[in-house]
Amino acid sequence: MEPGEYDALVVKARSSSTAALELLQFMRTHKIHQPELVLQHGAKLVRSQRLGNELWTVLEQVFMAAAELGCDDWRDYCLKELTKNFPSSLRVERLKGIEKESQADWKEAEKIYQKILSTKPEDTMAHKRLIAMHKQSGKVSEAIEAINTYLQTFSTDSEVWHELGELYIEVGSLQRAAFCFEEMIVHNPRSMYTILTYAELLYSVGDFEASRKYFSMAAYLDEMNLRALWGLATCNMALAEKDKAREKTKQFQELQKLTLERLKTAYKGFGATGKPAAKLLAMMTL
Repeated sequence: MEPGEYDALVVKARSSSTAALELLQFMRTHKIHQPELVLQHGAKLVRSQRLGNELWTVLEQVFMAAAELGCDDWRDYCLKELTKNFPSSLRVERLKGIEKESQADWKEAEKIYQKILSTKPEDTMAHKRLIAMHKQSGKVSEAIEAINTYLQTFSTDSEVWHELGELYIEVGSLQRAAFCFEEMIVHNPRSMYTILTYAELLYSVGDFEASRKYFSMAAYLDEMNLRALWGLATCNMALAEKDKAREKTKQFQELQKLTLERLKTAYKGFGATGKPAAKLLAMMTL
């Protein structure tokens, strides 16, 4: 995506149906989530009846936006048209489930998804709708169970591992959350977000040694990352408190000295805002 490309399409779409269609295509390709914009332009295109083969894709896109925004008339119209033209489509069956979700009819939505999975257990979208549905209805334990079932088959889906990790954090199960982030690191070993979150989870469960290793990895990837440096300094302090003999070793003292020096360098130029940090850094010197 080029800078300004999307904004230019939004402006053009106001005066041209061709540009409006291009905008909707662009939003699908780049996974841009703006349901109000989809409904605004998609509804006009559907009314124009000049979409040709693009009609069904736009109808589905408008349906999703309408379901999210609570525009029942457009939601029902799009689903009716899609059902009429694709009566045996599993994709349309999933849309029926989404319709029930938008009506908060969770039981009926679950029935639809379970029926799809009974005939096509590899349908990842039905699995993910079940997970989303449980989250929307506040059933965290059911969402966790559904994700674990999904991951038994699709164990390389890092997005779902992330979702499971966040749910475990939500319910306070930090050991399980750490395992999820560990899986994510396997799939993307250079993700700073994943490495740092994993390090923080390890620290939270008291595994200071492992936590320090991952904060060190993050600091190696980005030597001025404040989150990594603060984590590393804090781990050093926790380990020193736990083992006084370790505190006196040359290697340990050099690591803490280097960490604090980098933090001081990172805070240079912050002026008055850096003074509280400077005081804290002085207190952390071994």
